Amino acid sequence: YQRRVHGILFEKMSMIQQKCDDMLFQMTQEMGKGCEGLMDAVFGFLSRRTDFFYVMEPGGRMGFPPNVAENMVFHFFKRYQENHFKRFPLDPKIEEKWEKFHKEQQELKKKQEEEKKAEAEKPKEVPSSIPKTEATLPVEKEEKSEPKEEAADKKEKKPEENPKPVDEKFKRISTYNGDVLDRYTWGQGVWDVTVQVALPKGTKPKMLDVNMTSTNISIKIKGEEEPLIEGEFFDKIKVEDSFWSVEDYNYLMLNLEKARECIWGTVLKGDREIDTKRVDNAKRLDEFDLETQGHLQKVLFEQNRKLRGLPTTEEQKKIDLMDKLKKMEGSPFYEAPKEFKPSVPEKKKPAPAPEQVDFDQLFLRDELP
Repeated sequence: YQRRVHGILFEKMSMIQQKCDDMLFQMTQEMGKGCEGLMDAVFGFLSRRTDFFYVMEPGGRMGFPPNVAENMVFHFFKRYQENHFKRFPLDPKIEEKWEKFHKEQQELKKKQEEEKKAEAEKPKEVPSSIPKTEATLPVEKEEKSEPKEEAADKKEKKPEENPKPVDEKFKRISTYNGDVLDRYTWGQGVWDVTVQVALPKGTKPKMLDVNMTSTNISIKIKGEEEPLIEGEFFDKIKVEDSFWSVEDYNYLMLNLEKARECIWGTVLKGDREIDTKRVDNAKRLDEFDLETQGHLQKVLFEQNRKLRGLPTTEEQKKIDLMDKLKKMEGSPFYEAPKEFKPSVPEKKKPAPAPEQVDFDQLFLRDELP
């Protein structure tokens, strides 16, 4: 029974690990930069959606006491590093190899610098075949340098002659559950809103004045009176979890975290609203709380077992309990083990021999009167 329970738990954990590996591998590909991009995404999530980086006050409930979060990261790092070294033992001479490599690189760099310095100090010799006249040398250099400058100008102008136009629809963000307005483009999820505001070409972040509260926002270019956008949000936001950035010096991106789970009709009150009844308000699994995620994962696990023709977890428990009761003496369901009796095949009876006929007696009977 324990082996069967451990087998079920191991199968469930394997499925969860495989699902997490697939999700993290896809995230790594989308983020780019390999492990660095993945770590950036994970710690960014911990910063935006959890209290991982909060330092807990004495008697508080949010965050962790000082140095606990750092020790937690280091603990898991050492744990999986040790598991890795068990599979792939560390070369004891690896540090010596790296020290030798760094010394060789430093010596090579020093040698290259000395060679460059020696070449710079070496006097340049003029070939004897060229006459050393002040009139001819500069003229030849000028005549040779002019065509090079003209060729360089032509190379620089080539890309500008036929620039490839970029379709405007590829410059806009996704308007999923959102809209395209004159001043901005926006989209939303159940918990967040993304806004894209067009900026004058070449605008840098330090040139903007962005003031954002839980209910209002104002975005201006420093030195100008008229704001790019200004108004009251459709609903409250979490200012500490919201941020803005500038992309390609042409667009300002706003990432707003909603204060509660809801669907917005627009970003700023007074702007054109969408029909919230037609909005797709489906949520991703990771957007639910941990208790709901566990319940949904259990439902998905049971559905997967049914599709494979296996009993559900509750049905399997009943089957295991019934098997246990059948083996317990004194139980009303007890079934004694049957003795093994090998079956012996029965011998087939031989077919009856055909009756023999005496032809001499038969002929004698025919001669009697």
